[in-house]
Amino acid sequence: MTNSKEDILELSIAELFQQGQYIIPIYQRNYAWGEPEVEQLLQDILDSAKRAVTKSYYIGSLVAYKREDGAFETIDGQQRHTTLGIILSALLNEFDLSLGSISRVNLDFDSRYKSSETLRSLFNGSEQDNEERSMRSAYQVVKRFLINEKSSVALFKDFLLKNVKILRVIVPKDTDLNHYFEIMNNRGEQLEKHEVLKARLMNGLENEKQRTTFAKTWDACADMNRYVQLAYAPKKRSELFGKQWNYCPKNFQDLESLTESTDKNESLHVLADIIEQRCYSDFSAKNNNEATGSFSSVINFSNFLLHVLRVTTKKDVPLDDKRLLDTFNDYNPDPKSFLVALLKCRMLFDRYILKRENDEDWSLKQIRPYQNKSETFSYVNSVKDKNQNAQLVMLLSMFHVSFPALVYKHWLNAALNYLYKKTEPKVSDDGTQYKLYVNATNYLSFMEKLSDGFFFGRFGMFESKSPIDYFKLTFHNPKLPTNLDISYLQQGTGVQNFIFNRLDYLLWKSLKANDLKKSEGKFDLNYVNKRLNGFSFTFRTSVEHYFPQKPLGSEPMSVSDTLPDGVDSFGNLCLISRSDNSKLSNYLPVAKREHYEKATTVESLKQVFMMSYPDWGIDSIQNIKDHEKMMLDILCSIQKTK
Repeated sequence: MTNSKEDILELSIAELFQQGQYIIPIYQRNYAWGEPEVEQLLQDILDSAKRAVTKSYYIGSLVAYKREDGAFETIDGQQRHTTLGIILSALLNEFDLSLGSISRVNLDFDSRYKSSETLRSLFNGSEQDNEERSMRSAYQVVKRFLINEKSSVALFKDFLLKNVKILRVIVPKDTDLNHYFEIMNNRGEQLEKHEVLKARLMNGLENEKQRTTFAKTWDACADMNRYVQLAYAPKKRSELFGKQWNYCPKNFQDLESLTESTDKNESLHVLADIIEQRCYSDFSAKNNNEATGSFSSVINFSNFLLHVLRVTTKKDVPLDDKRLLDTFNDYNPDPKSFLVALLKCRMLFDRYILKRENDEDWSLKQIRPYQNKSETFSYVNSVKDKNQNAQLVMLLSMFHVSFPALVYKHWLNAALNYLYKKTEPKVSDDGTQYKLYVNATNYLSFMEKLSDGFFFGRFGMFESKSPIDYFKLTFHNPKLPTNLDISYLQQGTGVQNFIFNRLDYLLWKSLKANDLKKSEGKFDLNYVNKRLNGFSFTFRTSVEHYFPQKPLGSEPMSVSDTLPDGVDSFGNLCLISRSDNSKLSNYLPVAKREHYEKATTVESLKQVFMMSYPDWGIDSIQNIKDHEKMMLDILCSIQKTK
């Protein structure tokens, strides 16, 4: 129990940073938020600011213990508090916005001097040699996000300081802090929003048989980490999905007849039962002899439901799964129609949207039963042409790593919408099912045009114009500008991840097709080709200066007529992982080249091109200029699928 009204206090973000000092104790982990978490917080705040600039937006609680010296020891809420401090630092230093009476980030770390100093240096607009790289990386994520939302930054800042609220809860003085921290980090599993939604939609059904059909199909689709066919008993799969498991029931009545239960003891379940048991029955009839593989989905089920809702309504449904229940309440879909669409989208998703396989490789595969062996199956490429399959994997993974936050998976929604519309209408012999097949060449062409749309529509706009909305880009095929505002690329570490990833995809595609010939500059094409097969897309968040800002053993690079932006020129930049940038940030190019040549994987094809030059630095700025021109020519080309 708390002792006074002050023990539970609602604070605006301005008040949080104006009052008191907060300490992160040694038993807490290091700052661990990456790009998805940081972008999600930024997007949530921006969306709330645009929807209702006068209303409060609550971002959770900050649980703390008040020490004898008056400082607050943070028990729960470190990641959010630290990120808010990083956001304020970026607003102050990158956009020159006033933070009122906030003069510091009031957060320190017990026995972690580097973390404390990094937060201070970020707020003061400086950079130190021995930094907490995860914080610096988060700062770059904030910077890039806000640059892309430049017209709304002032609105964002005002809403953040005044309307974003956090609930500070002070625990009693006799609290066992270690025990309390353990409890906070091992809280019981709560009922998920999609389970509540399931119960709500089932209320609109007419009888128990319909509810049973709905529940079985919903639960089958809810496990995003295995192919949906495997949620059903082996003997039911061919009946439901055809001999090759690639047919989908046409409507709810057909689905109802195909999933009719043989269990006479099934009975109606209310919400209380669902909370207690989580599913109707073990209808999946798992076979212990089946090896289902290890696949990880690129989104969760709640987010997938929003994608299906957007595809079926053709409306600009927000992809924020925290608003799942409110969003479905707004659109109120028919339960039967939505369930059939859900199953179709899930089957298309399994077949044509990439997955992570065995936590190592990107995968684009479909599930196939072996002939005359109903209980065994295999995974084969979704596209027969292995080169097309590989190209789709590379293209889809490019999109995925460029937009890690779920709320930004507009590319996935565009892909799912295309697949949903373009499914070829081949009906089964009995008329109850249709085949899920999409022309791979056309699908590949669509996704490449989507990349063009994102690039020219979102990042290629001139200052006098606004970026084209993602929903308009994915659903309405707007006219795109044909020229790029090059100044958008001359922002140093503020250049967006998608731009580098798009460029790496185009380089990979050109190299695979032998379309890239040695033209301007002195790069070594043989050097590049030897490293091509080691490249795949990963979650890279650090924009590296290949020739560093603070070079060890050399003078810094100055601006010049050849390179007006000096070290920040696009030709001198590439996207790599945070860990490598931390280790190598101030090394000269020759040392970086030696490091990467020992690696078995390739982080950036653009970087490989830079490494292939014999000289790179203050005495060879023409090489940087030539490389930049070549990269821009490739980056700004409209893609054509062969």
